[in-house]
Amino acid sequence: MTDTETADRLLRRRARMIPAMVLIFLAQQASYFSGTRLGEANRLVDRVAIGGWLALSVVLLLALATGGFWLRSAKVRALMNDESTRANRAEAFRFGFLLTMTGAIALYIFSLFEPMGARETIHVLMTVGIAAALLRFGMLERRALRDA
Repeated sequence: MTDTETADRLLRRRARMIPAMVLIFLAQQASYFSGTRLGEANRLVDRVAIGGWLALSVVLLLALATGGFWLRSAKVRALMNDESTRANRAEAFRFGFLLTMTGAIALYIFSLFEPMGARETIHVLMTVGIAAALLRFGMLERRALRDA
């Protein structure tokens, strides 16, 4: 298989994987927030859950920023990072930033009625920003592949 064919196959796989990763990420958050509150995370299992969330957040953010597939050749990664993908990535980061700021405004208003800890607030904002950016990138990539 040529590098171009490999890149095309991986582009399609990435477009299918991203929405699934967003669902997994959000499901992890739903299960976390239905359990222990961040401010009360003193048990080892709670700290492991927070560490898992941080690790997944960093991996998802790096995958979005770089396009992922780090174990592939530089040529394949370059083919996957074409002008359209870079534009989609920039739009995804813009969308993620806007939703994060909207979330910050909503949390500020919410905090007037119910106090929130710093870790809770950061957790919510990171979740909103990463999930929104990934979802937007996935939608744009799928649209680009469908229109091509």
